[in-house]
Amino acid sequence: MADSLRFDSAYKDGSPGVPYLEQNAIQFLNARSSGCWTLPGTSCMFTGLLPHQHGATSQTRWLGDDTPSLPRLMKQAGYKSIQITSNPVTTEIFNVNSGFDEMHKGWQMVESKHNLFLKTVLALNRPRIRRMLLKPKDLVFEKASEDLRQGVAWAQKISHEAFGAAKKMIAENNAKGQGVFMFINLMETHYPYHIADTFALLNKSMLGKLYEWKILFHFLSQSFLKTDKQTLTQADLDLLRTKQQLAWKLIQQDVNDFCREMHEGQDNLVIFCSDHGDNFGDQGWQYHFSNVTDGGNRVPLFWMDHEHKPAAVKSYNVSSRFMQQDVLRAVGLTPNSPETLMEETPHNLPFLQSFWYDNEGKTLDKYKYNQLAFIEGNMRYVWRAGKWMAAPVGAQGDEPRFEYVENNFNPLVEAKLDAERKSYLEERIKEFNVFSDKVMNKGK
Repeated sequence: MADSLRFDSAYKDGSPGVPYLEQNAIQFLNARSSGCWTLPGTSCMFTGLLPHQHGATSQTRWLGDDTPSLPRLMKQAGYKSIQITSNPVTTEIFNVNSGFDEMHKGWQMVESKHNLFLKTVLALNRPRIRRMLLKPKDLVFEKASEDLRQGVAWAQKISHEAFGAAKKMIAENNAKGQGVFMFINLMETHYPYHIADTFALLNKSMLGKLYEWKILFHFLSQSFLKTDKQTLTQADLDLLRTKQQLAWKLIQQDVNDFCREMHEGQDNLVIFCSDHGDNFGDQGWQYHFSNVTDGGNRVPLFWMDHEHKPAAVKSYNVSSRFMQQDVLRAVGLTPNSPETLMEETPHNLPFLQSFWYDNEGKTLDKYKYNQLAFIEGNMRYVWRAGKWMAAPVGAQGDEPRFEYVENNFNPLVEAKLDAERKSYLEERIKEFNVFSDKVMNKGK
């Protein structure tokens, strides 16, 4: 999984540049994550559930032990469950690691190529670290130290080492006759977007570098949520988009080589995907929290199963969370599940959710709303603050603005859904509204 990699960053030149996958995988051109950042997005893929069902959202921030998560289910099926991650969000912080027999943190697997100053600066870009350092040191020293060590993952490319470790672990277990379920999170395509083996800025001049640091700071801090002042221009956001595209180019070969080695002549299922995308000004959003745009939700997705099905391109709309059901089906656990990537069923339409982000207690009231959206055909229908909005899907990076529609507008009728699809959506929307009201009223 390439963290935060939006579809059009991977497909900038019309091809994702991973020849083995393109020649051997089932490729989904219209897959969308149900969550718009790592916690809900990864939890959706692990559980097959929507954010309001698994509960790991911007408001609740915890994946419960009772959810049907892939690492738990695969472990029960006899597989050794291993995670290699460079993103702390998929670790014990939010319980996403629950069910894994082993968890290997990327920042602990490699020697840092940067000095303490740069690692600290990168870590301090994160609001959580800044808040920590304002608390009494004796209460947070150990946690802050771990967070600063995480700066390694934010400061250098480690995909090669992560794949090397993965191959070694798989070989060791296979030699014992032990099947493995392995999840690998790569952070190179996540902010701050690695464009070289060690952290580098695009700008060459000192003034340009300082300005780029300012862009990175305000982007991650989501300053626009706290002020009506636009701190970043579209040109600033375009620079970050270019950095993500370059970050993808940096790891393309590693991804292609690993997938080829794991699949060619092997009895393995190999999936390459992203947990969500990133927003570079789409619909006015900056960074990837709290939105239901294609920038934040449309993702690359490739499937190469152990039965060696021929390469194919699927262009219908699909929710990436249903890979959970197909992984379980591949090992014989859910042979009759109606929710699947492989067929265009009434259930697999993209259904997206976001929950407002409390930005250090300063989020403006106008951004304090939760959203759901579904995509039917070429239309996106958005439920926001008790009203429906709609717009054609459009091209990534050029999405038509969502517009409010008249009060009696019913998208389930407007979209001309069949009875099964309509019933499925009605139930999910009802559940979302109950959950949303609960978290919105928490503490009142």
